[in-house]
Amino acid sequence: MSKDSPRANSNERERLLRDTFTIAERLTLSSLLVASVVLFTFADPRSYWTMGFILILGILAPAILKVHERTHPFIIFALWGRFWIYTAPITFFCLQFVVGLMHNPIVSIEFDGQSYDSVIATSAWYPASVITPKTWLAVFAYSSIYLLCVNLYIVPKSRAFFENALPPFCLLAVILVVLGYLQIAIGAKDVIFTNGTGQTDFFAFFPYDGHWAAFATIWTAACIGMALLNSRYNPNGNFINSSGPWYLTGATLLAASGFLIQAKWPSTVLLVTFSVMLMLVAIQFLTKSNDRNRNQIALFCGLASSIIFAATIVRLFQFETDTSDTNFLHQAALEIFKDRPLWGWGFDSFAQISPFYTADTILGARYDRASSDFLHYLVELGLVGALLLPITCFIILLEYLKERRNVVLSRHLLIGCAGVVVLAFCDSPFMSPAVFLSFFIVFFSAMRWAKVSRIEDSLDTKPQLVISEEHRRVPIYTGEYKDITK
Repeated sequence: MSKDSPRANSNERERLLRDTFTIAERLTLSSLLVASVVLFTFADPRSYWTMGFILILGILAPAILKVHERTHPFIIFALWGRFWIYTAPITFFCLQFVVGLMHNPIVSIEFDGQSYDSVIATSAWYPASVITPKTWLAVFAYSSIYLLCVNLYIVPKSRAFFENALPPFCLLAVILVVLGYLQIAIGAKDVIFTNGTGQTDFFAFFPYDGHWAAFATIWTAACIGMALLNSRYNPNGNFINSSGPWYLTGATLLAASGFLIQAKWPSTVLLVTFSVMLMLVAIQFLTKSNDRNRNQIALFCGLASSIIFAATIVRLFQFETDTSDTNFLHQAALEIFKDRPLWGWGFDSFAQISPFYTADTILGARYDRASSDFLHYLVELGLVGALLLPITCFIILLEYLKERRNVVLSRHLLIGCAGVVVLAFCDSPFMSPAVFLSFFIVFFSAMRWAKVSRIEDSLDTKPQLVISEEHRRVPIYTGEYKDITK
């Protein structure tokens, strides 16, 4: 057993107590797996059935936390306080939406028997919300996804949870990419189980292949991170005969889809991420592994990384450079933001507001997104609503950066998340619930992995030598003692 494993130098009883799944851990993993199967495989992410199901799962998240409190072998310190702090951005997001319902900036007017939308003046000091049939459900569905994921930062008590939890998600992502290749091979005209969008830029169950690229970026980094973890656990073993090559194969299948994707920047981010991760594999086997095949593995991964990076750069210059519509949308988004910079226009409002601001050359087209998540959410949520969640994630990240030991897997997982964050400035990855879910699964897994690696025995617990009888978790004899003199 290597020093990288927290199980070294611990007795069997402590290991079983730490690594055996509690009921809350099983519920956390089960709920996320069910949510992933639904969101990864239902091509219409805004269907009532999909969002309604996710909403129900999200309602169970606090219940899972209560089970965690009741079944944890130790008394947990500040459990609910931490939960409310981590979920404060989502709570505020929901409140902003509810308050904004009283200030709808879009009204319908009739003229010559025809109905037209019109923008009315509303106070910039109050939140606003555009009322559409699915907006309220989308708001609470996205909030539910976050609630389910934040349990990953609270419930797991050991690295064994993630060693067993991340492989099923990686496997599901690989199954999807194989399905995508099969669709291309048979010449499918649209995403299965749907009527299609009329466009050809789809992959697997994703109606837009740019969203698929963001999804694949996250899980490519996760697969290679798990492969390298396997190598560190057995530095003197035979990597080729372990599960590591299977993870590398899955990552290769995911990343290779980048060469088939039409979206320029999403495919570039995916391929560059894969190139970086392969180079990390080469570096680890050259410097930190005693595997008998380390030189061959390092050489192969290093060459593959260089070739893929070069091919990505060449491919980048082969894309068409017409970005006029995108530039018009960005300009329109900035103008819309200037009119309501504090609170924005409300979730899902860009499609209704943008026709009043976009250039005349694209009036015939309807755009639901601003082609940039950064600008899009500034328009819809304003500075207050759009920055709360990133600030919360940044604070959690700062806590992770305080100490730099036992965080190798965390760094690898965060590479995929960083790629999607970069992509959010030039595309709309977080429009996809599947990408949103994947991002926070991997982000909170990385943060919790670092925490449980550094604090193995007293994580989230506070030692109390004297506590009330009802809080005791071990049997205590309170009856009368009968002394017998022999």
